[in-house]
Amino acid sequence: MTETRSGPVRVVLASSLAQPDAAVARWITAGRSSLAFILGDEDCRHRLLAHAINWDRVLLAYRADTAVGYASFKHQRRGPFSPGIQPFLREFGRLGGALRYGLFLISECREWYYGFYLYGLHVRKGARRQGVASALLQGATDQALSVGHTKIELEVQVKNTPAQAFYARHGFRSMHTFPTNGLSRVLPFPAVINLRRTLSPLP
Repeated sequence: MTETRSGPVRVVLASSLAQPDAAVARWITAGRSSLAFILGDEDCRHRLLAHAINWDRVLLAYRADTAVGYASFKHQRRGPFSPGIQPFLREFGRLGGALRYGLFLISECREWYYGFYLYGLHVRKGARRQGVASALLQGATDQALSVGHTKIELEVQVKNTPAQAFYARHGFRSMHTFPTNGLSRVLPFPAVINLRRTLSPLP
């Protein structure tokens, strides 16, 4: 339990909950807007990913009984989503579905380079600037240390200066900037900055 400016926030691993929340699942799948050119609009992303969420790669922040934020992460080459090809074929047809599924896998495999990767962090508008994001980041830090990692890495778009400032306040340092492995030359992947925070190992 973390005390924030508007009351206590409880951060839990989603897989520890008895029943995944359908509304939360929709919120999480909506977070892949940067891949809209592959995964389609919000409704389409929900159809493709909602039944393929790895809840053990998702942290949820609750204030009372309301989910106010989430963080997702990847390690051991497994992130918050593991969809098969069939939803893509149903959504886009045989050729288009196979192509989009292949592009999605490329975008996922690109992040295997990182040991513990913060895949996404989102806070509801009404709960922002109240310490929720910091509580989720602390939860992600605890997860990383619990599985033996001593650094957390993430990527943030070059144009997203508020996010860069937030992570800088929490000890993240810029490592390098790159147009996502050259993919941006042929696909609309935005240029991103790799940020890293080194952690003190558990005693």
